[in-house]
Amino acid sequence: MKLEIDLPSRTPVMTLPEVAFFPKVMMPLFIFEPRYRNMLQSSLEGNRMFAVAGLDKSKIEFAVENEPAHKVATLGIIRGCRTQEDGTSQLILQGLSRIRIDEIYDEKPYREAQITPLESTHYVGREQLLEKRKALLNLVKRQASYNTQLPTELLSFMEGLEEPEDFADLVAYSMINNPELKQSILDTLIVEERFDMLINAFSELGSN
Repeated sequence: MKLEIDLPSRTPVMTLPEVAFFPKVMMPLFIFEPRYRNMLQSSLEGNRMFAVAGLDKSKIEFAVENEPAHKVATLGIIRGCRTQEDGTSQLILQGLSRIRIDEIYDEKPYREAQITPLESTHYVGREQLLEKRKALLNLVKRQASYNTQLPTELLSFMEGLEEPEDFADLVAYSMINNPELKQSILDTLIVEERFDMLINAFSELGSN
């Protein structure tokens, strides 16, 4: 399911360590750095969008720019924002689309990126995707039975997600702790391959 929102070709971007943000998910953010306060104000006055990219640690030592970002990230839209008296803000960002970061600009106090939206695809039929969704859901339920900290509301919400792509992305965002694996799933545009990566990850957890 696609969101009918016009996506910009250039947008502000936050680079955060060990974070992989996914389409459709709701991510809480606490904005306190001056550059990101400036970015937030600009976003709220404009289209309410900005991107969140993971920090690519493999490029830090040799990077020309500060905080090198992974090339695949997610563009989000601000769904709610509350600014405190001290100037900090708490907000909810909803993922809209995977994007490729083509170029980063440092012309403002915060960074902006030239972006290209990325479309997911699949080479198997919907019935096969639904079978993979069923297999992954069973593994998620088994893992949830060992993890008492997993909110029951989250599990119920996952069960109600019938669209395979949305289900896989939410599982990756919510239940995968390995940031490298999360980024690899974000990088993967073929939906059935995302399921295979997640099923393998949960199967390994169950065997330990």
